[in-house]
Amino acid sequence: AEEKLLILNEVLRNGIHKVITKYKISQKTIRRWSLLYKYQGMPGLQTSHHNQSYSKEFKNSLVEQYQQTDEALDLFAIKHGLRSQRQLEQWIIRYNESNLKAYTPRKRDSKMSGRKTDFEERLTIIEELIKHDVNYNWAVEKYHISYQQVYGWYQKYRKSGNDPESLRDRRGKAKPEEKWTEVDRLKAENRLLRAQLEK
Repeated sequence: AEEKLLILNEVLRNGIHKVITKYKISQKTIRRWSLLYKYQGMPGLQTSHHNQSYSKEFKNSLVEQYQQTDEALDLFAIKHGLRSQRQLEQWIIRYNESNLKAYTPRKRDSKMSGRKTDFEERLTIIEELIKHDVNYNWAVEKYHISYQQVYGWYQKYRKSGNDPESLRDRRGKAKPEEKWTEVDRLKAENRLLRAQLEK
């Protein structure tokens, strides 16, 4: 936090362009630090090591307040005690889907048991997961799968260089390998790339 404050003071003295070149920090990051310090003080600049709990009522209220304002999303979020606009973005998406629930921090596990899925379903799940900012718990509840399943699929997808083929279960192919054409592969790849762009 102290280092961030020193950098913010250096911006005031030397200008933002010199500072972002010197420290290789984006202008967006500098803006976020500046807003955090202005509205939350030194605690806002400190690194958080745990997730904060918010009630459904708080989330609904904040989304509805934001809909009535002309303020930038990042400014509004930080003024209302959030660390960044990312949380509020997710709340707005779920509010619009009528699926906004209270969040309670929990370990990376789930009571939901795993189930058998085919390649096409895994492709759809990862596509929607990306659109929902890689929220594993959302996918668990939406598709009735285990946390371990969706986490494993997404990690395999990322480690493969975003190759949709990585989502195929080699123990039992939903589509015979000889029928999986280059066109099929490109279509699947485009679906996931569009999801990334939409997110």
